[in-house]
Order: sequence, then C-alpha cells, then structure tokens
Amino acid sequence: MLFLLLIGLYTGLFPSLVLSRETAHRPTMDAAALIEANRLLEEELTLAGRPQIYMVLDLTAHIILIKSRGIELHRLPITAWHQVRKGSLNGVFRLRARPSVSRPKAAAPAENTAPAAIELQHMPERYDLAFDPGLMISVGQTVRERPWPWVKSLVHEWWNHVAGLLGIVVKTEDWATIKIHLTVSPDTARSLAWTMTDGMPLIIGRTVLARD
Repeated sequence: MLFLLLIGLYTGLFPSLVLSRETAHRPTMDAAALIEANRLLEEELTLAGRPQIYMVLDLTAHIILIKSRGIELHRLPITAWHQVRKGSLNGVFRLRARPSVSRPKAAAPAENTAPAAIELQHMPERYDLAFDPGLMISVGQTVRERPWPWVKSLVHEWWNHVAGLLGIVVKTEDWATIKIHLTVSPDTARSLAWTMTDGMPLIIGRTVLARD
C-alpha cells in the first residue's frame, strides 16, 4: 500500500520525469527537450511555493502562461517569435518595471473628483519588457500592422551588429542583453501588459512534451 501511494505521488507531482522514463527507449524523443522540461519544472516548484503571480514563456508551444501556486490563471497565444541575441534562458528572470500606461485625459477636472480609472483598453499594444538578469522581450504586432517600430528595431539591431564588428562601444542599457521579439495580437498585448507587475518572475522553457 505504501509503495502504491509513493508511486501515485511521484506520477502526480513529477509527470515529466515519468514521461522521460517511459520514452527513454524512443529514438524520436529529443533528450534535450526532456532535460529542458524537467529544468522548468524544478524552477516552477520554487516559484509555486510562494504566494505570488509569475509568468511562464513557452516559445516551443507559442504560449504565455500567467500562473500562481502552480495554477494557470491566464493563457495568451503567441503568433510568432524570434530571438535576436543568443544566450542562456535558464533560471528566473524578474521584470524591472511594468509597461507605461496611457492614462485617460479628463476634459475638466472638478473638485473632489477621483481620477479616471485605468481600463484594459488603456494598456499599450507595443512595448519592451526589461528583465534582470540581462533579458529584453519586445511585444508587438506584425510588420504590416506596425511597420515603424519594426523598422526602428531592425535598424537598431543592425547598428549594434556593425558597431560590434568595428569594435565600437555602444552605450546602451540593453547592449549585453538577450533579446526576444514576440508577435501577438493587440488584445493579447494589452492583456499581458495588464497582468504585469514590477518584479514579476519569469521562467522560460517547455511546458509540454510531444507524445508521438
């Protein structure tokens, strides 16, 4: 009976570990994917043990999960993504500051009138999220929907690359950071900005594994 109880707890708390044992003999299963999934599980167990809201970014599945205590609160889709600067995505990243909000302007503020409430529609559709240590995530739409921010980012990256080849020191805050661009819908961008808080933890990795 005790043995069966331990097996039940093991499979319930560590399903990805059990999956790795079951599929260890399959040549089609990517060993790196198993290692990444188990690594993410260990990192999330640390975050889930505290009363806080955190974000899980799964680039392989194209999803952003907002979670607390291991429970999924919100799921946001990613249309496309690409990583500009390479580097390790292991460990916990923390958001420096939430995106700025376009506050509604009152026509004529009256006495004893409370400021206008901020709603989801006031959240930005395009913004940059700076995380410590050394990670920058750009959130926005496609080139066709928002061409100027894309061109501006492309020129910036091109100049940094040329400056590096020429040995020119570029004094920018995110010079040494990993950069990831996420293409999302305007509604998704606003929803993500709405959930962000200063110091919010972020972990990046696989949340699911292919079983075929």
